[in-house]
Amino acid sequence: MGLGDRRGLTLIEVVIATAIIMGVVLATSDGVVAVKGSTARTARRQAAEAGVAAELEHLRGLPFAPSAAAGASLADATPVCDLVSSVFPHADTARDTDDAWFAPEVRDDCPPGTFFSVVALPIGRMTIAATFVEGTAGGWQAVPAARLTGYDVRTSVELPSAALLVKVTVAWQAGTRQEAVSRSAIISAPAQGPCRIAAPSASEAA
Repeated sequence: MGLGDRRGLTLIEVVIATAIIMGVVLATSDGVVAVKGSTARTARRQAAEAGVAAELEHLRGLPFAPSAAAGASLADATPVCDLVSSVFPHADTARDTDDAWFAPEVRDDCPPGTFFSVVALPIGRMTIAATFVEGTAGGWQAVPAARLTGYDVRTSVELPSAALLVKVTVAWQAGTRQEAVSRSAIISAPAQGPCRIAAPSASEAA
């Protein structure tokens, strides 16, 4: 083997070695990027879960409904922040806004008669869905949307029911995918609470 042949082999060896090193560097870089991406996704999910849990805890801690004297409307109640006013202020589609609306039909896997409100968050958005529900022999049932017609916390004398199904969802964009964390809870008025409950209509009672 001549000197020229030896130099040629050495050059080939250097090229191969360089290619191997570059491959290792790129693989390591990809691994670092993947780990960083995974860490960021985990952090966002943990932040979303914490936000959902904190919001449900906050809502559970509110008085269930405004307190009003017998015969007075809920608008005459002591002006405190309460659960019903916060998550279900009305059942009137004419008052819908971009971030708060009443849905008389099924929407987002929630039953007819659900009120939705949306809050912007640094990582995405939080949606609170509230539905008046009643306990029955078969479990919790949504109050029929038709029975909510005209309900407005500012003017109504009675509440549609003494319990709300509240679903809190935090959603965010992860690349091309949308991810979300969601939790639900039934929040009931205390037995000694001040709210007066609307009686079912004759057709419902039958």
